[in-house]
Amino acid sequence: MLINRFKGLLNSLRLSLRRFPVTIGISTLLTLSLIYYNEVRASLTTTAEETIIRINLILGMGILLSLCIALLAENFFNDKRKIITSYLTGLIALILYYIFLLRDFDFQTMTRYVGIMVFLVLGFFYIPVLGRKDMDYEFRIIDIFKKLFVTAVYSLVLLIGIFAILFTIDSLFNIDIDSKFYFYIFLVIFFIFAISYFLSKLPELGKVYEDSYPQALRVLLNYIVIPLISIYTLILYLYFAKILISWKWPKGLVSHLVIWYSSLSIGVIFLITPLLERDKISRYFNFLFPKLVLPVLVMMFLSIGQRIKQYGFTENRYFILVLGIWVTVMMLYFSIRRDRKNTFIPISLSLVVLISVLGPLSSFNISKYSQNKRLNDILRKNSMLSGMGIVKNPEITKEDQRQINNIIHYFASKHSLEDVKVLKDNFTTDQMEEVFGFKYQPDIWGIDSNERYFYYGLDVFNNPIEIQDYTHYIQLTQWLDDKAEVEVEDLKISGSKRLSISRGDSRGDKNPFIIDLEERAIEIVKKLNLEDKNLIKPDEMSVEIHGDMKVKIIFTNISGAEVDGRVEIRNLEYILLLDYPY
Repeated sequence: MLINRFKGLLNSLRLSLRRFPVTIGISTLLTLSLIYYNEVRASLTTTAEETIIRINLILGMGILLSLCIALLAENFFNDKRKIITSYLTGLIALILYYIFLLRDFDFQTMTRYVGIMVFLVLGFFYIPVLGRKDMDYEFRIIDIFKKLFVTAVYSLVLLIGIFAILFTIDSLFNIDIDSKFYFYIFLVIFFIFAISYFLSKLPELGKVYEDSYPQALRVLLNYIVIPLISIYTLILYLYFAKILISWKWPKGLVSHLVIWYSSLSIGVIFLITPLLERDKISRYFNFLFPKLVLPVLVMMFLSIGQRIKQYGFTENRYFILVLGIWVTVMMLYFSIRRDRKNTFIPISLSLVVLISVLGPLSSFNISKYSQNKRLNDILRKNSMLSGMGIVKNPEITKEDQRQINNIIHYFASKHSLEDVKVLKDNFTTDQMEEVFGFKYQPDIWGIDSNERYFYYGLDVFNNPIEIQDYTHYIQLTQWLDDKAEVEVEDLKISGSKRLSISRGDSRGDKNPFIIDLEERAIEIVKKLNLEDKNLIKPDEMSVEIHGDMKVKIIFTNISGAEVDGRVEIRNLEYILLLDYPY
């Protein structure tokens, strides 16, 4: 029985090699290249190392590209000349990509690479059904994911089994097996066995599926996923009502909450399509949800639109906006078309991904144009632009300085300072004060945020803390949502935003000593006026209170953010000094 299973496995691998020889060949080559890279990495120069990494990235892309070419050949032509020509075209495309689009490993290059990989993955799912009618597309996709799950389980079991064998041999016989061999085994199983086994189970073109919808998936979707999505939609509607009542713009987080849940919902609608004729839950969800989600999407567009209006386009906002437009189009499509074709979902998404990372309308071009325009507008508003270039002005508002700093930081971290149109060649951030009139101090939390973060710590190196006038020294740390509790002698100290110091019942003290920590910390922050320095002297970080007992609060650190001109304290550490007469 076991021998027959093993023979069946070998036969499956042989069939996948016959059907996808180029794909398996590239995955094997990538495995060998990764092993070689690991062996010689220590002796490589930086240039040589980067070259090998780029080659490995191209091989990874070649796996998906060759798979898509093989599926195209199966679907549209069997002529050997056309097949060879298509593979040669793919090879030329990979070489050109290596030369022109994979020169380094910056943000734009790697984002584009990921986008192309996503495009090829989506292509893998719809290429076999292009131009074909009456295909059980949803059943095919479910079947593919079942095969993918089985492949993952088999590969994991095989990996753990081999690791256990090696570990046992190493432990019992003291062979001292190098840990790198565990890594090499992982590469072989993942890039050779797993890919070969998965491709051997890939459905043939034209496979007919009987009504074999997995019962477990049906229960999961109808009785768990759809109710959860419905509750989530209700919560968003309640938040939407709150916005209409208070007339406050939605928070930036709303965009992410809406976009990912609505994208997931498209996948659910796709999967329940075969159930529409027999399941009321699926049918009602399919009919109602695409319409109910539209107002929520409007709320998302208001949120992301506000961010774009304030801070311009960045790649993240571009992706959220474009994905939101795609989701909206899909929901309208689901609402209008009853005889819809679900192949439209991956085809349209792959085109959106491709446009987002390549061409004049890519996220990179739109974002760079937007941030350049935003910088010019700020400079023009402050009379800092002339025919000769930038006129430095150290007197502009702190907010405009922050905005300019963040734009420069955006180009320096995501692209290149050469992409900033108003800057001269070879500009560096060290020249910021010379060119603009103020220092380069970007908000490290990113230009997406309307929050200015701060942190003040206690400078104790040259400023010792005087404690001789107090009987108790207690150091406390707390987030404002947490509760600190300490008992000293017959004193009970507790609280979060407000600290309570009370005597025990034996002293008959029913009125605790209350200190509003948040209010005191805000007073200190406002006095410091969000200074650039982070280490503050103890007398500037202290609050002394006299009452039934003498109390002194020395904040060792205060951190938080200024949000729309309002100071928010988010973390406190402090020393509590008490002069408590027994």
